[in-house]
Amino acid sequence: MEKVIQGAQGKKKVNKITTFPVPFKLEGIQENITIATYTSDNPSKEKILNQAFKFHSQGNILEAAKNYQKFIDKGFKDHRVFSNYGIILKDHGKLEEAELSTRKAIDIKPDFAYAHYNLGNILSDLGKLEEAIFSQQKAIKLKPDFANAYSNLGAIFLNLGKLEEAHSCYKKALYLNKNLDEATEGIGEIHLRKGDFHDGIFYLRKANGSINFNYTKSHFFIN
Repeated sequence: MEKVIQGAQGKKKVNKITTFPVPFKLEGIQENITIATYTSDNPSKEKILNQAFKFHSQGNILEAAKNYQKFIDKGFKDHRVFSNYGIILKDHGKLEEAELSTRKAIDIKPDFAYAHYNLGNILSDLGKLEEAIFSQQKAIKLKPDFANAYSNLGAIFLNLGKLEEAHSCYKKALYLNKNLDEATEGIGEIHLRKGDFHDGIFYLRKANGSINFNYTKSHFFIN
């Protein structure tokens, strides 16, 4: 979810839901990532799992997706598989499928904070902001030091126009991680919305000094 505003000197400032960076890019991936066929001779559960994690960590998203799908098709269950596959589906714009896969991860492991976090991001993209709030709050309850979840919760409140709630979340995120530029940027937008242009521009400039506008991937697990 992104909201573009104008900052100092006409530069674009982006207030967005933040996700975890992972070492891969998604450019050039085939549109249909659900592959029904597989050439291995009935590999074991652990072998498929290890192959999926290996390909995912290497940035080979198509092969990772094939292995996740094979794992699921065989009836195997692992919360990391459904969560990671949900990330891939989300990044390909398949939000409804991503939501289902991530909810399956939560069904398997209800205390998996990162799945609740990822679900919150998916729900935000779907425009289900009240549900997204619940998911981010659940992630925080399970992982009280989850700075990114606080920041994303702040972004949701900001998009709902709940400035005080947003400010509180952003401040907590920065308390936990002072280098979380998206939270700094969010505070800047709150100041601008309140008409405090001096502080608003200060925070936006501060964030713009180091913010990575490609910081758009979700967190996945390999162990």
